[in-house]
Amino acid sequence: ADLTSLIDAVAFQRLDRRLAAALLGRGQQLNLTHQTLADELGTVREMVTRLLRRFEREGWVSLGREQIQIVNGAALRTLVSTQPT
Repeated sequence: ADLTSLIDAVAFQRLDRRLAAALLGRGQQLNLTHQTLADELGTVREMVTRLLRRFEREGWVSLGREQIQIVNGAALRTLVSTQPT
């Protein structure tokens, strides 16, 4: 079931939405690596890092060593809920 869910997500959802969804629901302060997120999302660390930096530039998260702090959860929820184009 987990593998099927991952395949559906990879095939039909944009990675930025999947990353935002992965960040939400874990609290404001996340203690995990970009590699851990990449493994969960079925992608490479470089893509996760690029997206997290974009999220940081937008003011949605703050990044530290093995730490991600959610600054604007509402913006992440909006991204997750937007319809695919």
